[in-house]
Order: sequence, then C-alpha cells, then structure tokens
Amino acid sequence: MGSLVVTFVVALVATWAATTSTSAMTLMVETIELPRAGGSVRSFVHRLKLTGPLESGDSDKLRDTLKTLEQLGDDHDGELATIELDSRGGALEEGLRMGRLFRRFGVTTIVRRNARCLSACALAFLGGATVAAARIVPSRRLEIGGQLGFHAFYAGREDRLLDTAASRAKGVAEGRAASAMIIAYAAEMGADPGLLARALIRPPEDMTYIIRVKEFVALNVCPIGLARPRSALAEQAANLCSNATAGLLVQWSDLMHEYTAREARNFLLGEVGRGITAANVRKGLGTRLEEIMRSGNETAKDLAYGELAAAGVALPSLRDKTFHMEDVRLGPRTLECLASLSSHGEGYGVVLITSRGIAAPPNAAPPSCPDLFLHAPDDLINLSPRP
Repeated sequence: MGSLVVTFVVALVATWAATTSTSAMTLMVETIELPRAGGSVRSFVHRLKLTGPLESGDSDKLRDTLKTLEQLGDDHDGELATIELDSRGGALEEGLRMGRLFRRFGVTTIVRRNARCLSACALAFLGGATVAAARIVPSRRLEIGGQLGFHAFYAGREDRLLDTAASRAKGVAEGRAASAMIIAYAAEMGADPGLLARALIRPPEDMTYIIRVKEFVALNVCPIGLARPRSALAEQAANLCSNATAGLLVQWSDLMHEYTAREARNFLLGEVGRGITAANVRKGLGTRLEEIMRSGNETAKDLAYGELAAAGVALPSLRDKTFHMEDVRLGPRTLECLASLSSHGEGYGVVLITSRGIAAPPNAAPPSCPDLFLHAPDDLINLSPRP
C-alpha cells in the first residue's frame, strides 16, 4: 500500500493589537499514512507548520487540531507530531498555552533556517517534547541560521501610549508578574530559568538570541546542521567535561593525562575498589574486585567492568582514547573528569571522580544531539542575520 498524504489548513483569524488591519496565524497540517506491514494498526506522521502572530483564541484552535490528530487512533511512539514555527510572537498568554499543549500532546518544535521564532513564539517553542520510557523529555530543534529570540514583555499598548506616571507604575507591576510567570514556565518545561531571567532584565526592545552552545544546552535545544568540531580529541574531551559540569571544571593543561581504553579501565576499576574500601565493604564484590585486579587477568577485568556498569556504577563506555582532567583549585581530588571518545564519531563516555567516589556528571546533552557537548560552551554556532 502506498503512502497517503492528507493536507489541510486551519486559519486562525485574530485582530493585531492597536491596529486597524487584520492578520492571521495559519496552521498547516500534513498527515501521511504509512504503509501497514501485516497488521491492522494504522500509523501516521503528522507535520505541522505555524506562521503569523499569536493572538487570543489561537491556542484553542491548536488544541482542537491536536485532539483531532490524536483521535486518529495510532500509536505515535512518543511523538504525536512535529511543528515548524515561524512567527514574530504575539500574546504572551497564548505562547504559554501553546507550549503546554506541545508538551501535553508530545509535539516536537522546530525552527528552520531563515525562519524566526521570537517573543511569545519562543516561549511556545520551549514546550516541544516527546515521550521516552514513559517520561516526558524535551524535543526542540533549531536549524543553524534560524532565529530563536527572547525578550521582556511590554505592558498594554494603551498604557505605553499614555505614558503617565500611573501607567508606568502599572507597567512595572505587570512586567514583574509576567517575568515571574515566564521563569516558572521555563522550569516547568525543563529549560534553564536563569537564561530567560537574564533576557527579561534587558529592555523589551533588546532581543536575546540563542547563538552559543551553552544556550542550546540550557534550553535543551538540538541544533540542526551543526558539524562535529575539527579540533583535537583532547580539546573535545575538555569540552565534554566543561559542558557535563556546567563549566565547574576548569581545564589545566598540565593536569590532563591521556589513557588507552585498557589504562582507563584499570584506573576506573581502581577508583571503584578504593570506594569500596573506604566504605569498609570487604566481602563479596569488594573482595572479588581486589582479587581480579591482583590477578592481571584482562578478560576478568573486562567482565568485572561490565558487571559493575550493569549494576548501576557510573562507569562510562570506553572508546579509543580517554582523557583525565583534574581541577585542584580547592585542593587535590576536588574534582576530576574522564572523557572517553573516538575520532570516528562513535559516541563518548564521561564520568566524574570526587572525594566521595565515582559519579555521573550532572548535565547530559540532549539525546538527539550528543555531539553538541563536543563544542566549547562559549562557541558561537548560530550567527544568523538579525531581522
């Protein structure tokens, strides 16, 4: 059976505030029915595109559309649809409602190259999500060259035109309330509230664009079209550790050591053994690990490493090269990081060593774009032209 494409357009008509003309947010929906392989379950792919200003009532029309797609009855495997956004913004409340709808229904948000998603649209974008292992996880994509921008919101236009002391005071109060609402919303969507807080303290006419690696990371946004860096593996390893620790680890060139996969395995098993000893666990696993390490049996060490990782010990997958970095600003063994990676682009592993033992790093790259962590946090990766 060939694929069936159904396309329809929902026009959401609204009046632009303080103007005499009308404009419309347009929602285009393309539904593709996939061929069935011996079963009766129907499978669909839904692709949406939203353009134009966000105005009162638009979120209700969006909700109705998403309900219609949901009721088609197929299993969308964690993602109901994708939606491409191209809008300069509009009503704050509508942007927040749309973002919550994207999260509720499992809609991945996308901003394409040469498109822009600003103001209320950028807040709606933050709702992009899918379901993985029964958990809602962010699913947001920004193509290199697209514009995603946040700013402080104005008070009502009529208040700004009057510009009286009373209206200015009202505007300040409303601005503070809007800022608190946006920061709480960012946390709800799994984005870093601090980034939005910094954008909100700037004048409303100053747009904060998402252009650096650390900003993509803070908002759990995957860049589309970003190539792996061409820097040396050691530099990529340093970037991994910096991103994984949110910049807590400072690279010291004289405190970076390069290991082979076998050397890294032995080093980490030794760290696990020391942790067991410190906890006075002398029987069972601890005793067995000590015996394996003394025996020099490489196969037994490989098996022990795999068993410990399967048991929940934060041991990373080891690649061709592993780089060990230390930060001794607060004394020896304050914070160490091991980053293991390959020049062939086969993934990587990261682990921290603290005074309490081995630990998984606090930050992880978005699952759909792990290579984002190979770039330095301050790298400018999305220098698109301003509107």
